[in-house]
Amino acid sequence: MQTRIIDRIPFLRDRLDSHMREVVSGATVAFVLKAMGAVLAFAFNVLLARFLGAEGAGVYFLALTVAMVASVIGRVGLDNCLLRFVASNAEVNDWSAVKGVCKKGVTLALAASAVSAALVFIAAPWIASSVFANPDIIRPIRMIAFSIVPFSLLSLYAEMLKGLKHIRDATLIQGIGVNGLSLIVLYLAGSSLGVSGAISAFTVATAVTSIAGFWLWRSATAGARGVTGHFDTGKMLSSSMPLLWISVMGLGISTAATFILGIWGTQADIGIFGVASRAAMLISFLMIAVNSIAAPKFAALYRLGDMEALGSTARSSAKLLTVLVAPVLLFFMIFPSSVMGLFGEQFRQWENVLRILAAGQFANVVTGSVGYLLMMSGNERLLRKNITYTALLNLLLNLLLIPGMGVMGAAIATSVSLALQNVHASYLVYRKIRIVTIPWLPLR
Repeated sequence: MQTRIIDRIPFLRDRLDSHMREVVSGATVAFVLKAMGAVLAFAFNVLLARFLGAEGAGVYFLALTVAMVASVIGRVGLDNCLLRFVASNAEVNDWSAVKGVCKKGVTLALAASAVSAALVFIAAPWIASSVFANPDIIRPIRMIAFSIVPFSLLSLYAEMLKGLKHIRDATLIQGIGVNGLSLIVLYLAGSSLGVSGAISAFTVATAVTSIAGFWLWRSATAGARGVTGHFDTGKMLSSSMPLLWISVMGLGISTAATFILGIWGTQADIGIFGVASRAAMLISFLMIAVNSIAAPKFAALYRLGDMEALGSTARSSAKLLTVLVAPVLLFFMIFPSSVMGLFGEQFRQWENVLRILAAGQFANVVTGSVGYLLMMSGNERLLRKNITYTALLNLLLNLLLIPGMGVMGAAIATSVSLALQNVHASYLVYRKIRIVTIPWLPLR
């Protein structure tokens, strides 16, 4: 067996158990790649804001939000479902099940995403005029509809690769591929093409990356090509349907502010909120890196019934994340004007929006990977209730705060909802599987 780098460092080797060493080793690779992806995404958003200004960026983010909603519906909850079943079956070398769930899941998601994309394209005039009262965004919505199918597919391949612990390949698809190619195409297109150029950059990037994801998956499962795939469709759907609801509600929490700003705010408001929220996501990008290896580890440990190791890994991951992310939060709290100024001078005055959104993301990190713990342990329905309540609260707060407070109200509603969602999910994890995830709280 190949020796991991972390095993050669006595300080870490002696303080971490074997499961946590695997998480940290895998997360280190994911962290480096996710950091590159985060830098590329940040650079794309800076270039976008400088090329298009607040109003143009607002149109792009609004169209992108429509596409993301359609993609989540088109994936019918199969991304996290496939992650769970690929990870748990690969752990016990059941390659027939891995191949079966992959074939059925990808086929279903491909068909559903195609229908979802077609509906967005056809309904673009109604969405633009009736929902947002802005006929000028019909063309951007129709253009971005072509990204829905490839984005859905690359998401599925990335999650399945995580299930096989191919973290590097998964991160290349989800982080570097889309963000890097989008940045390159946008830079080459320049500012002359406006919003159309930005949407074209994203669409081209998703198409190329989805093809790369297909070939990376084929390469990762080369040894199983002679195996006949079998998997219970009912079992797959019974897991994916609650996860679909979870995904839709989760996306609703993250996009409600954009939609409501689109109704009661201006395109500039959407642009300001869009760049601030994406900057704040730098707080939690490290958590995404850790989750990419921790989620399949959770599924495997739960399948093996090793609850002590599961709890220790979850708690240690949260503690590590909190320590590493704290300096980033501190920087955002002290120098928010400098961060927002990178997007252009018109964004600099919205420094408090970044502070509020960063605080919400920090709450997400401190509570740990509670969502994945519930999903990977078969408690999708509990998570569904948690996210449903949060989505309703988020919608209510946005409806109450945005008409009077605009972008600031959107930031408050988003951060409060995110914090409460994760605190409640932490309680559910403790109640159901007796694991305390928040660092420095008593274990009992």
